[in-house]
Amino acid sequence: MNTKSCQSSEEDELIGLEEQNEISCLVQTFARKQFGYSRVSVSSPQLIRKIPQPRINIAFNKSLIDLYLRFGKYPLADHGYKKCIIIARIGFRKQKHGYGTTLLKELCNFGEKFGYEYLEVECPNPNCQAFMKKLGFKDQFYLPINQLKNSIQKYELSKQEKIN
Repeated sequence: MNTKSCQSSEEDELIGLEEQNEISCLVQTFARKQFGYSRVSVSSPQLIRKIPQPRINIAFNKSLIDLYLRFGKYPLADHGYKKCIIIARIGFRKQKHGYGTTLLKELCNFGEKFGYEYLEVECPNPNCQAFMKKLGFKDQFYLPINQLKNSIQKYELSKQEKIN
């Protein structure tokens, strides 16, 4: 029996250290650039272990921002298990400042780089749902990463056209 191919398959299912580091950096950089925080520490039991993991949960909470994100393979409606980025909790003290759009763009870029197929928003409140509809979400709260990225570009262009 070829055990090497079984190990390789299992390793492909794991989120490696480089990807884990990028997840942490994504959240830290977002918080620094968007909110001006100089010291940013994220909370993640999986990142502390410094070994490949099947799933990563990461949280960040300060006075202006509250985020809880999950990365990994999750069951997605009738699509089976897919590599997803899940926004489990998102909140900004100041709304309508572009923070949500900026975060989604960053998550899409990250998702493309590391082979994520979908981005899902869990239990969005009515304000979040209204924003999501502008970005192409329909009745379900998930979209393929590439479709979401295109929708964000169209959304930003339409906002620019309204300004001009």
